[in-house]
Amino acid sequence: MKKDNLHKNNGGFKVPDNYFERLENKLSEKILSENNSDDVLKSRINSGLKVPEKYFDSIEDRVLQHIEPQKTNRKVISLFTRRNLVYVSGIAAMIAIIFSISINKEKSLNFNDIDIADIHAYFDEEGIDLTATEIASLFDENTTYEETFEEEFINDDDLLEYLSNENIEDDIIFLE
Repeated sequence: MKKDNLHKNNGGFKVPDNYFERLENKLSEKILSENNSDDVLKSRINSGLKVPEKYFDSIEDRVLQHIEPQKTNRKVISLFTRRNLVYVSGIAAMIAIIFSISINKEKSLNFNDIDIADIHAYFDEEGIDLTATEIASLFDENTTYEETFEEEFINDDDLLEYLSNENIEDDIIFLE
């Protein structure tokens, strides 16, 4: 390798003398001319390359002649085979079942969630008659009176008013 020819300053392209100085003047003349649009559209650049007459009209036919015709005996794999359809429908059914189970899951009811009025209405509608001993048997043996009934103090005036409104002539009351 020669050290003298490492960087060549002379390339294969040459620009005419004063090309760029004259270019600006030529462009301004073209822009300012009256027939600017006609000149630009009609002017041709002489590049030295010539295309034969009707070359682009017949190029498509010549290209298609050189292309091999497509083979029609190709194997086609269908995406919707019976096996794929069974797999997809099975997966869709499993997803539907999972969603229906999770949506229909109801929260469990506690005794505290039920209103006392609903319990009374249920007993009245079903015709359930419970005696005091049956109700007492429902409670635990360790349940005390305070836990069973609400502590509510009744004053004497309210008690007398209640008893005066009740029909107690048929009931036997023993007073000590």
